[in-house]
Amino acid sequence: MTLRWPQARLTQLADRYAFAVALAAVFFYFIWRNSGLYPMVFADEWLYSSSARLLPFDKSILPSYLFLGVYRLTNSCGPGFLDCARILNAALLVGAAPFIYLIARQVCSRASAAVLALAAILAPVSSFTAYFMPETMYFFAFFVFAWAALARTSAPPLVYGLATGALLGLMSAIKVHALFLLAAHLAFILYVCLAQYRNDGWLRRALMMMAAAVVAMVIVRLGVGYAVAGRAGLNFLGNFYGTHATNTSSSIDALVRLLPAALASLKGHMLALALLMSLPLATLLLHAVDRRVRAQSTPQQRALQVFALLMLGAAGAMTVMFTATIASAGPLEGVRLHQRYYDFAFPLLLVIAAAPLALPAARQSLALRALVALPLAAAVLYAARVIPAQYSIGLVDTPELSVLTQYPLVLDLTVGLALLALAVWTLQRRAGILLFVFAVLPVTAYNTDRSVREIQARSLAPNDYDNAGILASKYLDRQQTSKLTVAGEGGAGLTRALFHIDNSETSTHELRPGAPFAREDLPPRQDWVLIVGDHPLPEDVAPVVKTAQFTLVKVEAEHAALARIEFTKPLAGGVLTATEGLSNPEGWGVWSDGTVVRLRFAKPLPRKLNILLKANSFAAAPDQEFVMVAGSERRPFHLTGTAQDRFFQFETDGTEQEVTIEIPKPVSPRSVGYGPDDRLLGIGFTSIEIGTR
Repeated sequence: MTLRWPQARLTQLADRYAFAVALAAVFFYFIWRNSGLYPMVFADEWLYSSSARLLPFDKSILPSYLFLGVYRLTNSCGPGFLDCARILNAALLVGAAPFIYLIARQVCSRASAAVLALAAILAPVSSFTAYFMPETMYFFAFFVFAWAALARTSAPPLVYGLATGALLGLMSAIKVHALFLLAAHLAFILYVCLAQYRNDGWLRRALMMMAAAVVAMVIVRLGVGYAVAGRAGLNFLGNFYGTHATNTSSSIDALVRLLPAALASLKGHMLALALLMSLPLATLLLHAVDRRVRAQSTPQQRALQVFALLMLGAAGAMTVMFTATIASAGPLEGVRLHQRYYDFAFPLLLVIAAAPLALPAARQSLALRALVALPLAAAVLYAARVIPAQYSIGLVDTPELSVLTQYPLVLDLTVGLALLALAVWTLQRRAGILLFVFAVLPVTAYNTDRSVREIQARSLAPNDYDNAGILASKYLDRQQTSKLTVAGEGGAGLTRALFHIDNSETSTHELRPGAPFAREDLPPRQDWVLIVGDHPLPEDVAPVVKTAQFTLVKVEAEHAALARIEFTKPLAGGVLTATEGLSNPEGWGVWSDGTVVRLRFAKPLPRKLNILLKANSFAAAPDQEFVMVAGSERRPFHLTGTAQDRFFQFETDGTEQEVTIEIPKPVSPRSVGYGPDDRLLGIGFTSIEIGTR
């Protein structure tokens, strides 16, 4: 006799457990997809990993104290800490799906909500599960906050304000960017009170909610920071973001100078939204222009739209202005689209597009839908042509666009599906939404996930910096790597090697491409140098380990320090009696001003003179050869845009009291569009140390 489950029972079980089973499958899929990948994002992964796992929390320059505290647990995994971080990332991203589902259920059917939640976590944002970074924790926290803000509007005002403010406080302890969402949340509170309590003391309720939210956010953020890092955790911005904020002028003239860069960035982000979110934007625009659509929408739909626009607007505005402030730092900085600062809000836009399915059918204006859809269709086509040509797209900055620019077929498919959905939506709104939710989103999720998998699979093979770092971590013990310097071309590769060496005391030294490793590059306080790439050694320096990719050298540099000068402080009256060619000291050091810098010392310099200089070149005048002169000896040298050590050895007659540094091609910031500064800059001096041997 064959036993059969009743069809109704099978249907009931499927309805109850299908979504949970799907989430479990996605979780294990992410773990499989990330397995075996070498670290990818530098310097970010090293910065977050070292701050979370290696440094005392109060020494972290990042104010992400909740993230740092939680991810310190990965130390229990030993050498497998990155795998544990990736598992935790996957759990957090999948953990956000139930909250996306609950938000969607306020305005959608169960089937639509499940599809939307799964599409949201299978989107290219899932690439962040592979990185030792806080993006997935922030994504999770945002949707807990969004669910509380949208689903609990009927709670007592004080409770609502305290709860949502506390969640924002937790978010700001994960990423400082959440601070910019506070104003948007206060505006949403104002909307909620106007919409629900217009004739019942709405202003009193709004003020109570807003005050409670602000107080709760501040208390929770400070509480988390203090619990993790002590007094250092009370700094909202931390040293990393605080320095950027301090260096960014807020004067009217400065803001006017930022305007062209801000408009260029804004154009890119608007086009990106049109390309990626055409139907959600069409839904929002139709709601704005069609009175009957507004009248038919539910309070939950309207609240969702307002909330999404406020959150997206606040995060997007912050992104545009941040990009504008760094546009002068390099040729590509102003055209980078940092969508990861706001793409956490994209699932809300998907829910907005699907929400009208839950409403009864009603007569609507075909002409108004066409009026909305046609400009959006044109924007989609224009964006597909302009974004790959005019903007810098990377998987970390904007994973959604990266898969499109790296895979033209996926771009063509995305454009085609967007135009098809808009066309069907124009002719029959309900059919267009059904097509979008149950066809476009699954097809897009499948293709973009496959593209992300292929892009990240390139990191299954180690590069030269991976191999060098792994070798150093095995050849040298921890005490030795504390006295190790990694030298090579560019900061990303150097921090990649540091990630494998896994010692926060290991230092780096940047070399020019193809340049020999000179004696000036030998760090006197270090015992070992790991040189990555083709950089010939001086003839009298013998390598301990040498491969085609890297060289390990034992340092033998005798140096006894006699005096040290910090250029952040007034110079005259101490070790120096006079200086020439230096500007006024600043918080980081001092700029040279002119073609020659002269340092006059109070006492004669030693016969066997050592000089340890920490300095950087002016970014607008790179790759020039400077010359340091002591007595009759001259030492040519180069600097990079990052402050680092240069070590010089001279023979003097024992009476010399002056050191000269020649700068052949100083540049004024005004001449290269860096503002009104007319100083002739060449070298940024951090410190100089005089020693002997």
